[in-house]
Amino acid sequence: MVWDLASATWVRALTDERLEEALDLGTFQRGVGYADEEMVTQIATLNRGRVVVAKVKGSGAQSYQTIISQHSDPKDDVLEWSARCSCPVATDCKHAVAVILTVRDALGGDQPATVAWEEALAPLAADPTPERLDQGVPLALIVESVIAPPDTWSRHGEPRIRLRPSQRTKAGGWAKNTAWNSVRTPMRSQSRGDALERHRAVLAALVQLHDRSTGGRRGYYLAEATTLHLDDFGPDVWPVLRRVRDAGVVLIGSEAGEPVLLDDTPVEAAVDLVRTGEGLLLQPLVEGVGADGSGPSADLRETQLIGRPRHGVAVTRGTTLALTPFVAPLDPEVADLVDRPRGLEIPEGDVDRFVTLYLPRLRERLTVISSDGSVDLPEAQPPRLHVRVQAAGHGIRLRLGFVYTTGSRSHVVDATAGGSAPRDTRGEQALLMGIEVLDDVPGATTRVQGSTRWRLQPAVTLHGPDAVHVLTDVVPRLDDDPRVVVELDDDLPTYEELVDEPQIAIGAGDSSGGSDWLDLHVSVTIGDVEIPFEPLFEALVRGDELMHLPTGEWFRLDHPVLTDLRALIAEARELAEPEAGHLRLSRYQADLWDELSDLGDIAVDREHAWRASVETLREIDTLPAPSVPTSLGATLRPYQLEGYHWLTTLWDAGLGGVLADDMGLGKTVQTLALLARAHEAGDLDRPVLVVAPTSVVGTWASEAAKFVPDLEVCTLGSTHKRRGSSVVEAVEGAQLVVTSYAVLRIDAEQFTEVEWRGVILDEAQFVKNDRSKIHQALRGLSAPFVLAVTGTPLENSLMDLWSLFALAAPGLYPRRDQFNDLYRKPIESGAQPELLDRLRRRIRPLMLRRTKEQVALDLPPKQVQVLPVDLTPTHRRVYDRHLQRERKRVLGLLEDPDGNRVAILASLTRLRQLSLDPGLVDEELLGQGASAKIDVLVQHLRELAIEGHRALVFSQFTGFLGLVRDRLDAEGITTSYLDGSTTNRPEVIDGFKQGEQTAFLISLKAGGVGLTLTEADYVFILDPWWNPAAEAQAIDRVHRIGQDRPVMVYRLVSTGTIEEKVLALQERKRDLFERVVDEGGALSGAITSTDIRALLDPGD
Repeated sequence: MVWDLASATWVRALTDERLEEALDLGTFQRGVGYADEEMVTQIATLNRGRVVVAKVKGSGAQSYQTIISQHSDPKDDVLEWSARCSCPVATDCKHAVAVILTVRDALGGDQPATVAWEEALAPLAADPTPERLDQGVPLALIVESVIAPPDTWSRHGEPRIRLRPSQRTKAGGWAKNTAWNSVRTPMRSQSRGDALERHRAVLAALVQLHDRSTGGRRGYYLAEATTLHLDDFGPDVWPVLRRVRDAGVVLIGSEAGEPVLLDDTPVEAAVDLVRTGEGLLLQPLVEGVGADGSGPSADLRETQLIGRPRHGVAVTRGTTLALTPFVAPLDPEVADLVDRPRGLEIPEGDVDRFVTLYLPRLRERLTVISSDGSVDLPEAQPPRLHVRVQAAGHGIRLRLGFVYTTGSRSHVVDATAGGSAPRDTRGEQALLMGIEVLDDVPGATTRVQGSTRWRLQPAVTLHGPDAVHVLTDVVPRLDDDPRVVVELDDDLPTYEELVDEPQIAIGAGDSSGGSDWLDLHVSVTIGDVEIPFEPLFEALVRGDELMHLPTGEWFRLDHPVLTDLRALIAEARELAEPEAGHLRLSRYQADLWDELSDLGDIAVDREHAWRASVETLREIDTLPAPSVPTSLGATLRPYQLEGYHWLTTLWDAGLGGVLADDMGLGKTVQTLALLARAHEAGDLDRPVLVVAPTSVVGTWASEAAKFVPDLEVCTLGSTHKRRGSSVVEAVEGAQLVVTSYAVLRIDAEQFTEVEWRGVILDEAQFVKNDRSKIHQALRGLSAPFVLAVTGTPLENSLMDLWSLFALAAPGLYPRRDQFNDLYRKPIESGAQPELLDRLRRRIRPLMLRRTKEQVALDLPPKQVQVLPVDLTPTHRRVYDRHLQRERKRVLGLLEDPDGNRVAILASLTRLRQLSLDPGLVDEELLGQGASAKIDVLVQHLRELAIEGHRALVFSQFTGFLGLVRDRLDAEGITTSYLDGSTTNRPEVIDGFKQGEQTAFLISLKAGGVGLTLTEADYVFILDPWWNPAAEAQAIDRVHRIGQDRPVMVYRLVSTGTIEEKVLALQERKRDLFERVVDEGGALSGAITSTDIRALLDPGD
């Protein structure tokens, strides 16, 4: 490395011999090794080479500052020098030897130079020739400590360092009142009384620096002033002062000429901690300046700080003033501390707080020592969370804060402690975010608004379950965390855990035994302690982990028995609001009662009428089957016997239900068997009302006459106005009354005047709209037994099911809105599919459903085949043209699907008709593209006629059936025809049953239910309907009990039309039916806006 060391040639005189004399041999040898290993990394010279400052690497990662100083005059024969170092040895160390040897080597070694080059360089190395006195008067700089006079209002009374110029008098002394203006500018011509130019120039630089430091405005007063103040300057004054001194300007304390020293080595501020009898004394120091020039520091009672900010210090050594710069200007806070020369006294009671909170921060700002070793100075630890647990009545209070620890001393800081106390906020935030268990203490932390920081609350008071949970579970976990200090008071409440098995007892309330509802009192005991029911239930609903009793006892709520109890209570209370401490169950909620009974002891007498009726359903599988009435003119199949048993159980218990056997399994004969038994038992003291679709009223009358001839049957096929008699008059003496939904709706008020023994609703899906007048009329009837009979209890939505039970079992789910929220929405949306299992459990005792595949094993097979039919080219063009117009129209209407429902369905209906024949939509289009479906149908019917088969042909649209009839007549294919306008319905049906017609053309609504046409073995569905149940009913006119031939079903579907989309929609609806009623398949719901968009989607 190359350093500028030419001015430090005096180091060459420090030969090895002189070094060995001055130092011990070991130090010298280690220094030689450091020099050889080039451990000296930086070297600079100060004070014209008299001071060498170097940086030397230590044995570890530490580097040290080493200073070699020449104290004797260069002209003296004896060389006086010293070495200081920041290493622990401090003086005359191996680092100093390494620096000396490195400087010597850089200057050429310690051997004298040859005469030639020495003579050549001697003039350059020689000291400058002193200026002659007759060439100018020497100047001096007077440096003196003064007290600011009253006119300096901002610093009145403060000690200041004043600077005044002076020049040598003829008498050899120093002049007074020399103005700074005399040195500001050079003299034009040098006269004997003028100052030396070299002196004047460096003092002028000092004045110029003052101008800059004070804003650059001289003013007259400054030009004429005789003094400047050192504290008006900034830190850049120190190099200028050295230039003043090095230029030969004498630094003196007054006109008397006492010397003032300017120390080139910067110093640092520090504090010294000393233990006293009353605590600690914190004494500010300046490290590196001794009172006698030899010690490591100076007591600040002997010092005077310089500048704002403080950038230097003046130290009085006896009668000598010494000026020294700081390594760096002091921060204002450090300067304020150092400005306290008497130090600070810290009382013994505050020592822990000082050591743990303030000392770590103090050491970050400046050096802290204990000169006498009376105070330990250990490193501070990160803050820890402090938790003190106290009693608060029956609860607990947590006092929260932070523990600061230094060495063996600790101090607790309250969570909200403010003021000037230093805090490690980052460490505290790290604790709050890192101790996860603290989240289990309710209210312990809150997020600072608008910030990511957390705030610790100073105190949290807890009662009840929170107190138990925190004291028994959370506090131990906090205590296990090394980042937390937990203190427990001695008087904390004792929380005793109840660990016995919960015992549940269910007893009857005060309701009368004949009511459909029973109030139940539920009690829970654990060991000998009875648990208050309402608080227990509320805790279970909230999802609490435990419950705390006023006695101090507590128990956990995660026991399976309590979990099941919560679910059952919640369900029961969603259906009916009981009194506090009770449950209210309907007789129809047999499955819910069953699950409650499994939880605990039942304290309701079996003789209690309510329990007796419910227990009848529970024990139906163990009860003996009733005998078949002798008056029944039919032989019941085994599954029909089971249905008859189930029906009689409901009848005897006074409960209604839904008989939902698959179509064609003989629901009517099972029902008639029930009525025959009631008749033989003398239980038909009042008539039973059968309500059916108009097309089936006659069937019921004939079936009753055939199977239960002993019953007096009355058929009400018209209203009282047309009949000429009231309902009461008409049914006088009858035991079975058959009427239609239409007649009952019109004469609803008259039907309510009769006390019915029972009501049977055939094809009950016709009254699934609970807001319709017929549904309201049926709910107004008075009867202890209501039976809904349907093969399709669910067609579009779960609300279809609710509508049936609202009539047959009104206490099962009393409120429509609750059923909608509890079951329909979460199940159909797929959000809670598990509720479907619960729903099936609840309705199972009150609904009997068997499919043909399950019970009618002797029924011949049924095969369903889809026949795709391509439109003719002309038909295709007409359909596609209308499709685009209707699609655009419907998609616009879907913005309000409920308000535009009628218009939307009208558009969809037009597209379905267009899929059959364009003439159904517009008479002008008749004949534009013959219907390909009719061609396919004719082809199949010709073959069937030849083979001796007969077929049912169904369509939604009577207009299309008319076109089909005309074409079949033209082709010579014999037909029968039935739609809603047919007046001689029985004759038409008997005509087909007794005749030989190849095809029976039937509109889906007119003949989809109530017919038994097993004479046919083929079924053609000409147009698919949204609801697969409607098609299934039509097919089951043929595939039912009595059919002895395989049944073949053809579903004709026009390709590339809305009919293909309808098939997909049918599958989704079929899924819903199968999953809820038949317990299989996937889940769907009613027709939605999404379904409609899919119907109009031009893609595949």
